[in-house]
Amino acid sequence: MLWRDLATWLRDYIVSLYGGIGNVEAVSNRLYRIPVEYGNMLRLYFGDQIAEQSINLMIQYIALFQSLFVALKNKDVNSVNAFTQRLYQNVDERAELSSNTNPFWSKSEWVSLSSAFTSMHIEQATTFLTQEYEQNAAVFDRILALTNIIGDYFSQGLIYYFVLGQPMSLQSPEPEQPQQTF
Repeated sequence: MLWRDLATWLRDYIVSLYGGIGNVEAVSNRLYRIPVEYGNMLRLYFGDQIAEQSINLMIQYIALFQSLFVALKNKDVNSVNAFTQRLYQNVDERAELSSNTNPFWSKSEWVSLSSAFTSMHIEQATTFLTQEYEQNAAVFDRILALTNIIGDYFSQGLIYYFVLGQPMSLQSPEPEQPQQTF
């Protein structure tokens, strides 16, 4: 759900910013609710510290995207390069946090999935700016397909964490054998 919501609202932000459709501030406000919703879900499973770290990193991720989108619009190549680099650093930090939180989430897999998500959004913004609308729609379709893969990976990691990560809680105790006396 997080990744699908993030994909949808980032797209709305791009359309609002570049196309002048809707209210950029309202879309931005909705975007910033996503990290809190995600963090509150993580809080249930992993506690306050992990939730707060995740919220902060996701807020940074969104802010970096917004800054990148503005830099792209302004054709500020130096800022585009700087924000792009920082986005991928954030991807690495979030992957590190996830893999340290749950051993069933691989850092390399999170980097791969999140990097693909990031690069597709950059491509989406670029194709919108260059008015390649058919390509833009195709990119968004790929983003939505990727959100399903990311959601599945996230869910499988949770399932493995709670089922396989705690095998002792799944085993029923052996019945006590009556002591034989002779």
